[in-house]
Amino acid sequence: MKRFAIAGAICTAFLVAAMVPSFAQDDHPQDNKGQDAHQQDTRSQDEHQNQERQDHDRQMQQKNDQEKHDQEQHNQQTRRIDDAHFREHFGRNHHFAVHHVTMVGGRPHFAYGGYNFEIVQAWPAGWAYSDPCYIDYVDGTYFLYDLDHPGIQLELIVL
Repeated sequence: MKRFAIAGAICTAFLVAAMVPSFAQDDHPQDNKGQDAHQQDTRSQDEHQNQERQDHDRQMQQKNDQEKHDQEQHNQQTRRIDDAHFREHFGRNHHFAVHHVTMVGGRPHFAYGGYNFEIVQAWPAGWAYSDPCYIDYVDGTYFLYDLDHPGIQLELIVL
């Protein structure tokens, strides 16, 4: 009887050992399908990220192109005041008060000395339109200076 039990146990072990590889083969194709789906999802996400990156780069290029175009227009619009006229009406010795600022195309403008000026920067807190000011030309750019608030300057465009 012992021999019969030992022989049965050995046969059962061989049967189980023979079945394990067949179960493993059945599972393997499912793993490949799962891996393929995962790889496809990853590729899809990568393509989406690449498209977003390209869209962002395109938008940044358009923004840079627009800024360059605006700067070129700014340079074309900017006039230079004749040196003799500038010495007679502008500079540190020629004070005036802005008094009246008008908005043209959403940008502040004022007139002085026969010229119209556009204020490029925001009007500083504490400055009044009645403060004594002067316009000076520094390194190719016109600036408005307020005598009551030294050290602050506003960039101007001569129109």
